[in-house]
Amino acid sequence: MAELLTVDQFKTLKNYCKIDQDFDDDLLKTLIDATALEIARAIKYDSQAQEFIEEPRFLIALMKQVKEDYYQRGLTADSYRPILSTTIVGIINQLRSELGDDTAENN
Repeated sequence: MAELLTVDQFKTLKNYCKIDQDFDDDLLKTLIDATALEIARAIKYDSQAQEFIEEPRFLIALMKQVKEDYYQRGLTADSYRPILSTTIVGIINQLRSELGDDTAENN
């Protein structure tokens, strides 16, 4: 899979997450891909993250959820999956509504 984020977007995400080291970059990229797909599919059931990555609200939602997933991993990772925060759900609903009514019927 091609890199979803540009180098600058990836640096911004790492800064947002307050991650200075590089040894977790592979983990971060996996979290980014999984989270981006999760959010994209929440917006439209058959969409791909690439369709939304240029949308600033999508990028903010992605950064918020990746940060949450990154810092909540560990002992509870096998039994606990952080739910999408209210602000992320709000962004998803906004983007979904902007696509039109037929999208909501398919979710």
